[in-house]
Formats: sequence, structure tokens, C-alpha cells
Amino acid sequence: MSTGNYIFPSPKATAGQMPFEHSLIMMPPEENLDILQNLELAVAEVWRDYPEMTDYIAFRAYEAAHRLYKDEVRGRIPKPCALTGLDLDAFETVIAICEYRLGRKPLRGPPPHEPIEPAPVAVLVDCLGKLMRSVERHTAIGGRQGYLTFIDEFVP
Repeated sequence: MSTGNYIFPSPKATAGQMPFEHSLIMMPPEENLDILQNLELAVAEVWRDYPEMTDYIAFRAYEAAHRLYKDEVRGRIPKPCALTGLDLDAFETVIAICEYRLGRKPLRGPPPHEPIEPAPVAVLVDCLGKLMRSVERHTAIGGRQGYLTFIDEFVP
């Protein structure tokens, strides 16, 4: 048995306060945690370079990548990405990690990068969907940069 965090409503929460308390109880381990962390690290690095970035930009990057790879799984021709500016920068950073995790392209930057087992596209689609839900959840709790602040605590 492993332990982790579940979120329970706090009866003492009032308007403007965080409406949840965190409690340690039993929770199954997260699947594909390495992929999720790689993607979150990529987004956190963009945020560190551009502190004006919001959760909405992170969501759009995850969403556009999710759509691209979901079309691939379904055998459809992906529609061109219509993002620009910082949205496009975040998307391209997410795509670079996705392509690396799929075993298609090496990471940018100085080698050596550890060899990895390529992930199936369907797994990547699932991970991107989880991250989109995480952005929504943490934005609702922490505001415009709630998700970015949350992931910044956990990524180097």
C-alpha cells in the first residue's frame, strides 16, 4: 500500500480561501509519472523565462498537443496549429518533449540524454488530458497562475 494526497472539502473554508485541505491517505501511484513530470518541467521552464505566462497559456499548449496526437491516434490528418506568440512557444516546448517521449526526436540541448522506452501515442494523449484537467483544477483553486505555481514547487 502506498500513501499520497487526496483532497477533502474543508468545512471552515470561506470566500477567498483555499476551499480544500490536503490529507494523507491511501492512493494508487500515478501512472506515467515520468511523462507527466517531463511535460510539466517543460511548461515550468517556459514560465520561468516568461513570468507573465498564465495557466491559460499552459492549458492551450497542452490542449493543442492533445488534439494533434489524438488526431494521430484516430488516423486523421491533424489541423495546423493556430497559436502565436507565447502560446506557440509553450506549445513547441511541449511538442519537443512529446516527440522525445515517443522516441521520434532527440531533445534539444547538450547531450547525453538518457535512453528511454518510447511511449505509445495513446499514453501520451492520456497524459496530456490529465495535465489539462490539472490546469483547470489548480486555476480554480489558485487563480491565473495557480497551476504554474503548483508545478513550480515540484520540478527542478
